[in-house]
Amino acid sequence: MSTPGKFAFSVFLLLFHVIVCKSQDFNEQYFNRLKIADALYKMQKYRDAAILYNRIFEENGDKAYVPDRYAAAKAWAKANNADSAFFHLFRIIERVKYNEVEKVENDSSFLSLHRHPRWKAALDNMMRNKQEEEALIAILDSVFEDDQRFRLKVDETVARFGRESIEMKKLDSLISSADSINQIKVIGILDKYGWPGQYSIGSRGIAIFLVLQHADLSVQEKYLPQITAGVAAGDLDADKLALLEDRIAVKRGNCQTYGSQIGFDEKSKQHYVFPVFDPEHVDERRKKIGLEPISHYAASWNIKWDKTKYRKEIRKLLGKKYLKDFECFND
Repeated sequence: MSTPGKFAFSVFLLLFHVIVCKSQDFNEQYFNRLKIADALYKMQKYRDAAILYNRIFEENGDKAYVPDRYAAAKAWAKANNADSAFFHLFRIIERVKYNEVEKVENDSSFLSLHRHPRWKAALDNMMRNKQEEEALIAILDSVFEDDQRFRLKVDETVARFGRESIEMKKLDSLISSADSINQIKVIGILDKYGWPGQYSIGSRGIAIFLVLQHADLSVQEKYLPQITAGVAAGDLDADKLALLEDRIAVKRGNCQTYGSQIGFDEKSKQHYVFPVFDPEHVDERRKKIGLEPISHYAASWNIKWDKTKYRKEIRKLLGKKYLKDFECFND
């Protein structure tokens, strides 16, 4: 069994690496020099501005933000250099699926490009990007709706008929069927795009997370990097990554890091927090990713959390035999 917390730490390092790389790629010098290029453009020194944009990008490892590439395309177009203008325009169209076709079509800076053979291709490609983004959003909206439709009826059904009732079993079957269909849709998206951050999906990324939360362990492990990418892209909050990470750890028989996974003991009819690595400091880890104190979370399951008594209480509830595989309890 791997050391508890290593799994979490590896994900943290990946996120840290992404953040550090971004800060290195786009440093203060990058932005300061962009201000000069922008000023040259406003002074109608289009060629000078365009050359400076190119130099800034080259010195930054050929990396640039979309608005800056767009500005460079405008500068080259105004300087009557169609090839360079289309280079930057197609860079954002092809690599980040830029799709603001109406903005480009109506931007007077690009008037010199309108009769060029590549102009129509640029507009057509942006329109395809827009249509693909709209289709992707429609799929994710339907996935979220289907994921929640039957789950929203669970509490009411349990209250009226009981957890083991025929009505609840029928509802479980509907949930399972919806999950299977949703998983096919989401895996199709992830296999095609990875995390679809090149499209403006925004909060709809939650639909992907929910489907993976309900998936089998092998699926969760395979697509965890995409959830990490979703957090790095700003489409998901870090706590979603933590929840999936905890769920994978519990399924593996490892101790969880954030205490998000709750179990139920049939014998005592009590809920409990699945084994947690270093429970004395779990709240520190939870706070870093925006989760509430574990005592508040546990209380919603009628669990009284006491970090000093947790190990003793869970050993008493579940027994040494159950806990023997959890490394964080082998002391």
